[in-house]
Amino acid sequence: MRKYAKLNVPETNIHPLRITDGWKVNYNNFFEIDPRNLKQDDDCWFMFTENLLQLHHEKASITLDLGWTPDISSDGQFLVLIMKNMDWENPIQEFTSNDYKKVIEYIEFHLKQITRKWWK
Repeated sequence: MRKYAKLNVPETNIHPLRITDGWKVNYNNFFEIDPRNLKQDDDCWFMFTENLLQLHHEKASITLDLGWTPDISSDGQFLVLIMKNMDWENPIQEFTSNDYKKVIEYIEFHLKQITRKWWK
């Protein structure tokens, strides 16, 4: 039985993000791949999972989570959740898009806002 499959995915970088002071990166798998340019059978879809990026601001007890939903699907989209005290059931902000540029803008804007206002 085969344990591993070789995927045909290119070497790629992680999207650069401007992360403001006070944020801890729990994990970052937000690769520089534009899902709008992928064919339905492209192996790169395996890089689009529910666990792409998670940032945590300890003083504010706020977590920003980015994933792709549904997991590994060409029909999916990015989902950004911002939650207080890890309350996954009641996010304080939610954003969806298949455009990674809009997702980056959204994330960077809210990181600044949270750093400036919510925890002071």
